[in-house]
Amino acid sequence: MGHRQQVLPMAKFLSWTEAREKVVSGVSPLTPIPRKTLEAGGFVLAETVNAVEAMPPFDNSAMDGFGVLASDVKAASVSQPIQLEVVDNLPAGKDARVTIRSGQAARVMTGAPIPPGVDLIVPVEHTNFWIEEERRSRIPKDPEDAKRLFVSQGFPSGTHIRKAGESVAKGSPFMEAGHHIQGASLGLLLSVGVDSVSVYPRPRVGVLSTGDELVPPGEPLAPGQIRDSNRIALLHRLRGLGFDACDLGLVHDKAATLRERIESALPDIDFLITSGGVSVGDKDFTRQVLCDMGEVEAYAVRVKPGKPQVFGHIQGKPVFGLPGNPVSSLVVFDQFVLPGLKKMAGYPHYYPLQFQATLRSPIKRKGGRTEFVRVHLETHEGQWVAKSTGPQGSGVLSSMTKANGYAMIPEDVGSLEPGSPVTCQWIERE
Repeated sequence: MGHRQQVLPMAKFLSWTEAREKVVSGVSPLTPIPRKTLEAGGFVLAETVNAVEAMPPFDNSAMDGFGVLASDVKAASVSQPIQLEVVDNLPAGKDARVTIRSGQAARVMTGAPIPPGVDLIVPVEHTNFWIEEERRSRIPKDPEDAKRLFVSQGFPSGTHIRKAGESVAKGSPFMEAGHHIQGASLGLLLSVGVDSVSVYPRPRVGVLSTGDELVPPGEPLAPGQIRDSNRIALLHRLRGLGFDACDLGLVHDKAATLRERIESALPDIDFLITSGGVSVGDKDFTRQVLCDMGEVEAYAVRVKPGKPQVFGHIQGKPVFGLPGNPVSSLVVFDQFVLPGLKKMAGYPHYYPLQFQATLRSPIKRKGGRTEFVRVHLETHEGQWVAKSTGPQGSGVLSSMTKANGYAMIPEDVGSLEPGSPVTCQWIERE
């Protein structure tokens, strides 16, 4: 008689929040590293940044117009315009050549420095250099015409002038630790002369799938076999969310091979994800191997889909065993693994935002477990509404492809009718 593997019993049931906290409390932010600002997009700041330079670095014009003395044009009107002499022309990037005195003006483009003496920029629309019928400014060809400015409206001193340091003062703390560096913040860092920053590394996540029934993409299927799709879906999702994903391949149900694959991968990754083999069957080798290799616990969670889960540490590295059903794998990743990875990457807020929506389609269920119903969220008359994406079985992957959010149904709630309020969260997108 062949040897039969001892089956590990599941630990007691955990609630959704208990299981999520188990993962989040079991990981820590990675050790910060220096990074050139030009290469810091997508990372999270590990410390508050002070401005090396002011932004803007000098007083500059917020409008295309003319720099004047506010006292000169205080009484200007359409019926009685004030005439001034244009003595300078300043495009952006050019410094002023003269000091503007009473009775004088300088043509100033947006972003150009404010000439000495100027305390007001009159928009070109309120001068004789504007063609109202064509909604554009004109460039006089006659040099004498170019010198004659007529202003038809006065403004208070300081109008349309951006002061040096108005956005960020030199030396001031302007971006806090925990800030996710994206397009605008990357531009701001560069604008104030910050050449390098301290950031949290992005976790390098290893993903492997297990199961004798799995066949790599492109190979023919034998009876009883299915495609290995979970690993590919998870790798793409991880990369789209900004994490470094490492493909550890497919391992069939051989404990020794699985152990060897994990041991060889651990030195090069920060977090290990496995897919499949974490339930209570006597062929669930993944669960057995993970628990044998480190401080790893198998437990059941009162959620649907995705009840069987495994989490712990092997050689100090966090490891999470996802269930093998395609939908369960992705839902459990979003609800339990992703918050842990975001904490490791330095995000100060790693739980998804929750908000209320109105249900547009019925949800039939028995209750007893928190259920993450895949829904399509949209607005209707200014309110969020949620519509189920169809059959919600753990193998119905189309329910994920049509969804942009989850409706979270508490374990003590049964079936819901259209019009019912539901708590929702977005599926974080690439």
